[in-house]
Amino acid sequence: MDMQVLRERAGLSRAEVAFRLAISETSVRNWEAGRTEPTMTPKKYLDALRLFRCTPEELAAASEKSINQRHKRKPGRPKRFPDNQVAQMTDSPVCT
Repeated sequence: MDMQVLRERAGLSRAEVAFRLAISETSVRNWEAGRTEPTMTPKKYLDALRLFRCTPEELAAASEKSINQRHKRKPGRPKRFPDNQVAQMTDSPVCT
């Protein structure tokens, strides 16, 4: 279960989660997309557990799964130049 499934299981929209936790909707979207992990004060953490109706283990697992899914979908930005072309470009004189 990831963060989006946890939210949907509680029957909440992103806007509702953001409002009830007093955070931005962008933060909730970033959690679900795996771009950021939830960072909260202890009080907000307890509020999130009540809001999502989950255990601390479920919240941690959902956050971890969201992060891992993002890394599987987007393995990284491709290199602009193969390594040998960069070396050729930097070794050649610019002006003659």
